[in-house]
Amino acid sequence: MIFGLEKSSNKTEMEDFSKPKIVWGNLNLEGAYSYAPDGMFINAPSPFIATSNTAILHILNSKIADYYIRSLGVTRNGGYFEYKPMFVEKLPIPKCGLERLCKYPIQPNTEQEHEIEHIIHH
Repeated sequence: MIFGLEKSSNKTEMEDFSKPKIVWGNLNLEGAYSYAPDGMFINAPSPFIATSNTAILHILNSKIADYYIRSLGVTRNGGYFEYKPMFVEKLPIPKCGLERLCKYPIQPNTEQEHEIEHIIHH
């Protein structure tokens, strides 16, 4: 489930705010997703996915994912795109092969980024 700016009163949903999560800003020039570990809170309005699966982080940060998500929405003034949850949640995530991506660090170096892109494209 992707959480956005809406208020949540459901106890289960509120607990997700303290879990590991993938976060991103709504308005950006390109997709830029970050990992917030267990117990870390964000203090700006930001959508997030409550998960510790770093493979999803790598997929979201891939060029092909950015291309797909951008094809669903509208670019704003200055080339900014609104990375709304309603666009991000439509990205198909494969169910197999994720374990290979989980082996990469949260902040991969340039060589690792190329390897990740290769895995995602094939």
